[in-house]
Amino acid sequence: MTNRYSETDIRKLHADFKTEKKYNAKLIIFDQAFGIIPFGFPPFDSRLSVFFQKETLDHLAGIFKAERNNPGLTERKFYFGETFIFNIKPANSNSAVYSNYILSDFLTRAPVFDEEWQKQFDKIQIEILLDEANAVVNDIECALLQEYDKSFKLQCMAVFFKAYADSFLNHRQTPEKKRKFTELYLYSLGVTYFNYVSVLKNKRTELQAQPAFKANAADSGTRKELLQELGITEFLRLKYPALNEEEFDQKLGEIILQLTHQQTNTD
Repeated sequence: MTNRYSETDIRKLHADFKTEKKYNAKLIIFDQAFGIIPFGFPPFDSRLSVFFQKETLDHLAGIFKAERNNPGLTERKFYFGETFIFNIKPANSNSAVYSNYILSDFLTRAPVFDEEWQKQFDKIQIEILLDEANAVVNDIECALLQEYDKSFKLQCMAVFFKAYADSFLNHRQTPEKKRKFTELYLYSLGVTYFNYVSVLKNKRTELQAQPAFKANAADSGTRKELLQELGITEFLRLKYPALNEEEFDQKLGEIILQLTHQQTNTD
């Protein structure tokens, strides 16, 4: 990215950078010009494959090693007859400012779970996503409680889970010293995942407040027989073993509503 700048660009940019006295402003100049996060971190996904897929975890481990062995990540150099150096390595007094800026940068890159995003899911899909998300978080919590080694995977899970728990308690912590990019990424991932689960819960509450579907007995019976024939009824019983008979019938009614809606749209 840095080679797109001409000598004139660098001289002007360096003059602005050098004369700026506020450290936070220097971070902004550096970030806008070169990008303050130099690695391509794994994107958000609801199943948190960064912890459960070897390839993705290995990618994160590679970033961690590259960061640990590269103290020059806070510096950019250009040579045009003379050397122009852009250095944002924080002094001790600026360590927290540096880390908080990067954490904020990670959070601004997180997906937005807005109304437009929510429209793609119906009530049943929301329930399935919530079940999956709760299972993922439970798996991470169990791994942290039962394992006592200091593997890279567990250390990453610990940072993620701390951020998730901090968000649950509405007490998100800000870094008080210089932190590694990997650690800040994982903390931002925990915050983002909590936001994701919260949006799903709110959407479920909203959908539950909507009037329940009422179908005539003949039509409902026919469609229930179809669901049984397709194996969907048995799948749902396995998927939601805790539902009582009334709750299970309600879920079948929701599927019938979806089928009816789709049929209406295609007529």
